[in-house]
Amino acid sequence: MHSVCSTELLALSETPGLTYAANFWDAIAPRMVWCALLSLALAASLPVHAQQLDPLPPQTSSYRALPQVQLPTANPSPPAEESDDEPNPAAAVEPASVTTTDSLGNIRQQINLQGDFAVADTVRLGLQFDQGFIYNNLPKSSGTTEEIQDVGVTSQWHPNEVVKFDAMFGVSQMGATTNPDGQSVPQAVIPVTKLQLHLTPPGGILKLDLGFKRFIFDLSPQLVANRAVRNDFVVHPEISLPSGWRLRALAEMGPVTSTGESNARYNSEFTVGHKLGKESELYSTYSMLHYAQPSNAGYFSPDLVQNIEGGWSTDVDRKALCLSLDFGLGAGHARQHGGDTFGPWGMSAHTGSFLTWTVRPGREVRASYEYYYDQSNPALESAPAGPWHMSVITLAFRWSAR
Repeated sequence: MHSVCSTELLALSETPGLTYAANFWDAIAPRMVWCALLSLALAASLPVHAQQLDPLPPQTSSYRALPQVQLPTANPSPPAEESDDEPNPAAAVEPASVTTTDSLGNIRQQINLQGDFAVADTVRLGLQFDQGFIYNNLPKSSGTTEEIQDVGVTSQWHPNEVVKFDAMFGVSQMGATTNPDGQSVPQAVIPVTKLQLHLTPPGGILKLDLGFKRFIFDLSPQLVANRAVRNDFVVHPEISLPSGWRLRALAEMGPVTSTGESNARYNSEFTVGHKLGKESELYSTYSMLHYAQPSNAGYFSPDLVQNIEGGWSTDVDRKALCLSLDFGLGAGHARQHGGDTFGPWGMSAHTGSFLTWTVRPGREVRASYEYYYDQSNPALESAPAGPWHMSVITLAFRWSAR
């Protein structure tokens, strides 16, 4: 998480351009609302059967590239991103530790080390290494600890304030193991990647992220033993409107492969946010999750999940300390494959706190805690069925030299 607190919520300055923007918004607002509602309706009814890849021989990355967890519906308001105005250091090193635990007894421990250096004013290159251990501590579990090692090359190209491109190419190695059916699974080496293009046109109204990520779905030993791999094409636009309003959307679509099967996943989110003061936001999110078919690999794969959630986020910046907070509460329901009706509505909630302490210029300590709770849309297939929750603790230190 390269996050140094910045004000993500944009305030429009009082200039002649504001009058034009306000008039423009008044003219197109009704059409935009109808278009948004129509898009949601189409997305809800769209059966996603994307072209699926064959199962690969035999992450999340935490994406597995840097601390991050792949969740079924990641609500907005993560910590503020690293400032674009930060000087380009000659070299930087960042060790990190991530621990994930859930209500099913799954524990995921990851150690990450990455470093990069400037090869030009606008280009950086680096290397990263991850070591992950995934196991289950319930008495009925097999007691097997799955290990994953990742090695990758990173790059960043930031030619101007409009364009920023980040890339990671690497491989994940998983050791030989035994799957839940008692069958031997050989060692596997799987290519992984993360590409992201961030566009910020002049004017401060539109932001657009386009990306692709391929990673091992490693939230449980069962998923690792079944060689579950997710591939996500990502589109994430954001529009800032007058009077502190902001619209965000997210679309993720791609194949999910595992030993002996291939699936397709589609996730979409639509968020309306309103600025409160200088550093806070109230938001409401409607999200949908769809899988083309049920899976036995160990992840929750319903036909359709619908969720509505409201939340509040804020940034608190006090000299060397920066704290970002996020709270959300809502409800969702799921429909299984082959069924005509949805199950009962269940509560969903999330909270997150992200702390950055600038010890001195070029020295930062970063810590975060995230908690997710869902009664209708767990990340993993649970037995017996019931509420699912997960906690993520991250600790990192960043050292950079100019």
